[in-house]
Amino acid sequence: MKKENIITLDVRPILASGTDPFVTIMSALDKLPAGHTLEIVNSFEPIPLLNKLKKEGYDYETDRSDISVVHTFIEKLENQSVEEIKPAPMRKSMSFEECESKFKGCMVELDVRHLEMPMPMVTILESLETLKEGEALFVHHQRLPQFLLPELENRRYIWASKVVDEGNTKLIIFK
Repeated sequence: MKKENIITLDVRPILASGTDPFVTIMSALDKLPAGHTLEIVNSFEPIPLLNKLKKEGYDYETDRSDISVVHTFIEKLENQSVEEIKPAPMRKSMSFEECESKFKGCMVELDVRHLEMPMPMVTILESLETLKEGEALFVHHQRLPQFLLPELENRRYIWASKVVDEGNTKLIIFK
């Protein structure tokens, strides 16, 4: 990675305001001149975003020289064909109640309602990596997480949701 002509975008204030910086980051990448590098300053490594960008022909490098700050450098690869995006397989259809019954006693519970964006998604994806065979993740969320759902399907997870009331949605996620 060249890391030339660096344009810095500190997304920590955006996150502190409770807003997801995804649109801001994508806008900065769209405007990034050829031969320039976008540096994203954050408090964590935005793995789902980086996976998406890699498929779109970007390269990245992460620097964690400070424990509380992560610098992610992103560059558009030259003469790189964009990875063909294959449609995700149709997910199996199970109701929330069927999932609840199937995984009774085998669910790891996670409450992300108190977390600022995009930490609910990051926390859920990290928790899924630790699930054992036959377990499901039971998530308490404020809403149906629209950016998470395509990532779950890309990773071949199945999910069911149930809106309990405003600000309270339950998800069961499993393989």
